[in-house]
Amino acid sequence: MSCQELRRFVDDVVRFHELATGLKPLKSHEQIIALGQQSGYVFTEEDWREMFEKDLSSQASSVQESIEAANPDHWSWAFRQLSVWRGMLMAGAGD
Repeated sequence: MSCQELRRFVDDVVRFHELATGLKPLKSHEQIIALGQQSGYVFTEEDWREMFEKDLSSQASSVQESIEAANPDHWSWAFRQLSVWRGMLMAGAGD
C-alpha cells in the first residue's frame, strides 16, 4: 500500500503545481519524505530510500555524479532526486 502512495506522491508532484512548489525549499530526503507525509501520502522512509536508490542506480554514472554533487541550497535540488522530477526542469536549471 505505501509504495502505491509513494508513487502517487511522486506523480502528483508532476501534476500539481502547489505540490511541486513545495519541493523548492527542500534540502534533504527527510524533508521530501515529510512533505509527502504532511500532504497526506502514507509511505515510509524505507519506501522513499528504496525508490530513490532504484532510480539512481538506473541512471548513467554521469547523471549519478551530478545528482550527488547537486547543491542542496539551490532551489532545484529536490527536483534532481528522481528522474521523473528532473524531467520537469528546464535545460540549464541550476547550471
